[in-house]
Amino acid sequence: MGISVQDALNLDIFKNSKVLAGHKGLSRIINRVSVFDCPIEVNRDRMVLKEGDFFISNFFPFKDDENYALYALEFINSCGCSCFCITNEYLDKFTEKLIKA
Repeated sequence: MGISVQDALNLDIFKNSKVLAGHKGLSRIINRVSVFDCPIEVNRDRMVLKEGDFFISNFFPFKDDENYALYALEFINSCGCSCFCITNEYLDKFTEKLIKA
């Protein structure tokens, strides 16, 4: 049994977090948590990514290519993942276009 993204964001560890995008997905259920800091590899990732995955990432593989970042976020979302949480290390690379995606 998982918890919702909103419930997870209410935990102390996320007290300084901000939701930039995906407000409609806050009720999604988290089934497992992992780190995602690798380039997208469709064949591998279709087998590995599961509905309800909550990913924490520093955004490094996507930081220099907005189109690739957009593709990655859309791909991760298409796999039914519950959340993609980005640390603040490269947050300045997260553009308005990505927020609106």
